[in-house]
Amino acid sequence: MKIKSLRVDGFRSLVDFYIAFDENLTIIVGENDSGKTSLIDCLKVVTQGRSVIPDDITFGKDQLSISVEIENFVFRRIYNRINSGVKEISFDALPTEAFLSVIQERLGNNQLDVNDQEEQNYIRDMARTFGLAVRSNSNIDTLRRSIIEKIENRTGDLVIPNTTFPRFNNIQLDGRQFENISDFFKEVFLKEKQANIWQERIDKDTTIEDFVKSRIHGYSNEISQQLEELGILDKMRIFLRDLTDVKIELMCQPKNLNIDAKVIFLENGNEINIDNKGDGTKRRITMALLEFKKEQSLVLSDDKTVYLLDEPDTHLHVKSQIDLVNTVEAFALSGDQVILTTHSPFIMNSVKPSQVRLLSRYRNNTSIKSLKENPSAITQSLRSLGVENTHLFFSRQIILVEGETEESFISSHYLARTQRTISSGLIKVINAQGIQNIPGFAKAILELHGSEKVYVLYDNDASEDLLALISHLNLPDYQNLQIGYREFEDAFDAPVLHRCWVEYYRECGRNPPPSWCVDAIENLKSHCTTSGDKFSQSLKSLNSEGKKMTKPLLGHALGTHIKLDEIPTVIDKLFTYLC
Repeated sequence: MKIKSLRVDGFRSLVDFYIAFDENLTIIVGENDSGKTSLIDCLKVVTQGRSVIPDDITFGKDQLSISVEIENFVFRRIYNRINSGVKEISFDALPTEAFLSVIQERLGNNQLDVNDQEEQNYIRDMARTFGLAVRSNSNIDTLRRSIIEKIENRTGDLVIPNTTFPRFNNIQLDGRQFENISDFFKEVFLKEKQANIWQERIDKDTTIEDFVKSRIHGYSNEISQQLEELGILDKMRIFLRDLTDVKIELMCQPKNLNIDAKVIFLENGNEINIDNKGDGTKRRITMALLEFKKEQSLVLSDDKTVYLLDEPDTHLHVKSQIDLVNTVEAFALSGDQVILTTHSPFIMNSVKPSQVRLLSRYRNNTSIKSLKENPSAITQSLRSLGVENTHLFFSRQIILVEGETEESFISSHYLARTQRTISSGLIKVINAQGIQNIPGFAKAILELHGSEKVYVLYDNDASEDLLALISHLNLPDYQNLQIGYREFEDAFDAPVLHRCWVEYYRECGRNPPPSWCVDAIENLKSHCTTSGDKFSQSLKSLNSEGKKMTKPLLGHALGTHIKLDEIPTVIDKLFTYLC
């Protein structure tokens, strides 16, 4: 089973909120208090029966509705605020239209054989699903017709009341559980087994307490053996050098039928206190255990596992964060589903842009941004341009240019002007020459940022592709910044070009060749204006006997050494938006 979507109205900051999940891996990001944990809690309300308290219901609202869509069904829980408490009004299942169509097609088929045992079992199951009475002597064809009639005569949604969410393989861990090894063991290994213990058959000579102790002891030995056989103990010994074994010790309270378990770590036969280990070490141990869990199955009827991981990267070193990425990607590649909240840029940048959901909170409401359509060609285009997910989702401004000189100039001048790197200012400069899918790129940028954050710096010699991009972006005129006579480079006065390149030479401990002089630059600039030759290319000829001039180096020299009163007006205008 996998979770397709979540719809919430009235849970904390989640009002009229909808999110669709990737079938394999979804990364949920956002600032603190943006609603990430609330989202996970809402999933737990429907799938695990997490209780709802008055403070969970949005201030000013008296009703809460949470719907979780899986294959074939939407499960919906509704709560009302009553005085100082909360009352559950309904827990319903709503078959999806696609599922109802499949049922109608199968049961309405004239070739359907009601004497076939498989068909009979299917009809009985569907009849029970829709609340029809099914007895051992029920007429199968009558049940079939009743199901079809119930579907065809529905008005609006077909609601199945008083439902329960189906059992499914799921691991739900928050940051605290990742650091508390005992809690981790109980969630991952013991939760489902504890739930099943009370259903086991007891003979007349065995008490419940004796039976429970026996079963837990067996589970402990089984888990210890598997940890050894699958090499998980070896991985844990990287962080606990003298670790020899892991045991589960039962803590049972027969009076109230409550059982708990303590995880014991042994080094050379002696118990050690795992709580004294650092948070990062404890999380790396849980990561090793997650790899082990990948091979296990809790509900035999469900061949997939859903992992709900709330900020598992906290306190993890960068390398360990990458290891965590590898672990959850392995889950996704094996067909399981991972829904993970994080603040880590390394985790965020490791996935496809279409797998990221950005939550943001304005006043008291949470909104969501994501790439709704993201063909692989657009993803590849973004990556080839050096656009990471952190740029795509969190950039304060995006500047599109068409040349290496201006790309280098903007980054270098921002550093010289602010003493900060341009990336630290959450600004991304993109050289638009590498954009392959112009409509898709423009749509992706505008979906996540809106036009107010995007600027284009271009010259009179702009390519048809860049002009097409400007058209697709449809920016306000003041954000389309045209510079130079034909090129970015010819917007600078000859003395400025000369001095900045000389300063760059001196940084390298050298002097420029005699051909690099103000008059020569001025004459060359005048010649290119009348002849139509490329000034940027011709400029290199004045430096042919010296240090090789490239566009990125020239841009760096200009951006680093230019004075504020020497900057062309258009560029100065751009920097008023950036700084």
